[in-house]
Amino acid sequence: IPFLYRRVLLEENQCMEILNEFWKNRHLHKKIDTDFKVATQMECKFSEKNSRILLSKSVNYIWDALEVAIQDYVKLYPQAGDLHLDWGMSNSFNLQFYNPNEGFKEWHAENLPTLERFLVWTIYLSNTPDAGTEFLNQNHIEECKMGKVVICPADWQFTHRGQISTSHCKFIATGWYSYFVKDYDFNTAPEISILSTRFPSLKTLR
Repeated sequence: IPFLYRRVLLEENQCMEILNEFWKNRHLHKKIDTDFKVATQMECKFSEKNSRILLSKSVNYIWDALEVAIQDYVKLYPQAGDLHLDWGMSNSFNLQFYNPNEGFKEWHAENLPTLERFLVWTIYLSNTPDAGTEFLNQNHIEECKMGKVVICPADWQFTHRGQISTSHCKFIATGWYSYFVKDYDFNTAPEISILSTRFPSLKTLR
């Protein structure tokens, strides 16, 4: 499927370590319970990957996997590196745990209403049958396979929703690559890491 990247980049033991660290940080959990989404969520920041001890392993595993994935993506679709706008990895991302009958139930596109999002990434951290991601216009369901990284455009053409398992739990990490905002001030709003499309490699946060 064009522009839909899939590759297993995390080992099972790494995924289990991330799950264990998720539960060790219950004080950071937020319960989401709306008509369109039900989940237990924890917000993380790549800029804190070495400063929050209980999160450092998880964040580093995810960072390393995405470094490989985004370089793969730009090699597959070099047009992404020829844009007149620079873009980079958003600093914030979420770990999301879904109990049976929970999930993101509604069709949605990742850059609406937040138009600065360029790509969306998801890492499946569990093997959960019938709990993948359903893409509307591609008539495709991406299987929830532990360790698999998925990247696709955040635009409406990739409208999607989560499959809802009635009997199994699901665990994912998810975040975005976003366009740099003009005159962006990293000192007052450090929300995007440095990834110039002219030099597509992840670098240290400012």
